[in-house]
Amino acid sequence: MKPDIQAISLYTLNATQAAAGANAARTSSVASLLAVSHSIEETVLRHGMDSIFFAGFQRFSAFLPQANRFRQLAARCKKVYIFGKADSAVPEIPNLEYVSLAPDAPLTQEWFIVFAHPRFGVALLTREIGASAASLRESRFGRGRLYQGMVTLEDHIVQPAARLLHQAIGLPEPPFVPAPLDPVQPVNTYLNQFAGYMDRTQSQLSALYNNLAERTNALERMEEIVRTMVSRRAWDDSQQMLDSPPEEPFQPERRKLTILFTDIENFTPLFERGDSLELTKTLNRYFNLLTTVIYEHNGDIDKFLGDGLMAFFNSSNDAVSAAAEMQRRLSRFNNQQIAHLGLQFNTRIGIASGECIITRLGSASRREITIIGDAVNMASRLQALAPSNGLGIDEATYRALNRPIRCLGRDVQVKGKGYQRMYSAEFEALEDFIGGENESRAKAPAIPATKE
Repeated sequence: MKPDIQAISLYTLNATQAAAGANAARTSSVASLLAVSHSIEETVLRHGMDSIFFAGFQRFSAFLPQANRFRQLAARCKKVYIFGKADSAVPEIPNLEYVSLAPDAPLTQEWFIVFAHPRFGVALLTREIGASAASLRESRFGRGRLYQGMVTLEDHIVQPAARLLHQAIGLPEPPFVPAPLDPVQPVNTYLNQFAGYMDRTQSQLSALYNNLAERTNALERMEEIVRTMVSRRAWDDSQQMLDSPPEEPFQPERRKLTILFTDIENFTPLFERGDSLELTKTLNRYFNLLTTVIYEHNGDIDKFLGDGLMAFFNSSNDAVSAAAEMQRRLSRFNNQQIAHLGLQFNTRIGIASGECIITRLGSASRREITIIGDAVNMASRLQALAPSNGLGIDEATYRALNRPIRCLGRDVQVKGKGYQRMYSAEFEALEDFIGGENESRAKAPAIPATKE
């Protein structure tokens, strides 16, 4: 009884592969299937063997590189049969016949080549078993598909596969001619072609790996640079955005914060008189000192503003302790600068607390995460009114600190806000706000914790 081409499976011949011995190699990747297929085709072309060439690649189309290989095979072989589903109109090639398969035919799930010649018999028999989730980006041209199967040179697998295909398409059954016992040139050609193909593939993979490593290093360096340019809050939000759908907008967030502004008194004349390059280096050391203190006190930097900065804290106690510690370290910093450069940075600090909005502002091409609210404006105004090398705080922050005694309260005219109550602390009073790293801090009175 003639086998039905729409019902047969060559992959089932794998059941006998255990007897194939060391010459049967397992394969499951598209890269190895391409290497085997091209090596077989090249061996047949090079030695001009005239047996029938059977191949099934699941589907056939007008893909030009493969069509050219089919044309070369058809010119050398006794006949070429290509099995599959048609993706599009296919080119007519003399001595080549396309065998159309039904969508549910087992052979539509198989990638195979069968070539039986006394000098070179080979069978590649595989079946698609799914797709790799990690290779979805490589799904073009079937790169993401996974296969299970083998390639063998053994007669007791090659001959039954060839016989089954002959019978299924109504060809006379081929006579069995055993392969020579001595090594033959076509087998060597096949092995050399396969080794060369894999060597080229390895070289390409090595080049891709090196390129990927260079890009990874560049991206890591870029990440380090970007992290120094944005606040920790902005960085954390950007990381969360990577896990969010692209169309999901950034949602503004209301939060009670304490805002801190700093500014160097009379910095512009200082910059105009001195060595601008050396002054810029000194300013960077100055900012490094301030940011270190801010991070030590659980704060974050929103932005740098010329010779000043804006920071924010969840706790008023943290913000005021950070301001006091800044001025204490700046006192030592200024002593060093006076000794070496004859200049000092007299810094004013303003602090205000209240409800703020954390949002993204900017254009469609560039947006920055920032903080807006009355507390931001108030802290900026209080900084301008604060004593040199001291700090000024608003009423809300003063109450959150449980009304420290050494803060001087007065009503001041705040631009856009009218008269507001401001509490200022000179440098000598700041020790009250510094808690516990060294002996002088240990002697400072504790500030009762208050719920904000």
